Amino acid sequence: MNLTTIYLGLELKSPLVPSASPLSQEVDNIKLMEDAGASAVVMHSLFEEQLTLEKYELHHHLTYGTESFPEALTYFPEPTTFRVAPEEYLDHIRKAKEKVDIPIITSLNACSVGGWTNYASLIEQAGASALELNIYYVPTDIDLTSHEIENTYIILY
Repeated sequence: MNLTTIYLGLELKSPLVPSASPLSQEVDNIKLMEDAGASAVVMHSLFEEQLTLEKYELHHHLTYGTESFPEALTYFPEPTTFRVAPEEYLDHIRKAKEKVDIPIITSLNACSVGGWTNYASLIEQAGASALELNIYYVPTDIDLTSHEIENTYIILY
């Protein structure tokens, strides 16, 4: 039986594509999914708001207390020695691509206008076959109509 299908422009041997979940956090699990018949895997999600918070947390720790003594800045490690979530995610994509022959589809949850485009470019450079983009917008104005909310998505993204 031929189960070949096209998904996100990718020709897959079957429509069996495990969705974004903690299962893809380990490259060995991605290999097991391939061995079990998955024709592609959607990696666990990278959250834009998580990255923003981590960036501010790093800044806080690098500058906390530095106003007390000028030499205090020399006690902090250089930012290049830190491994932050985006870099780990990109490394994970690279490692998965090396270990499996199926497409690796990444998942990005965006919460700002255009803030996700930089991450999308880095994800592409890391070797992702495709990108699942989840837009996160919570309408909080009770006077908005459904039409206005839908237009917000069209206008913002």
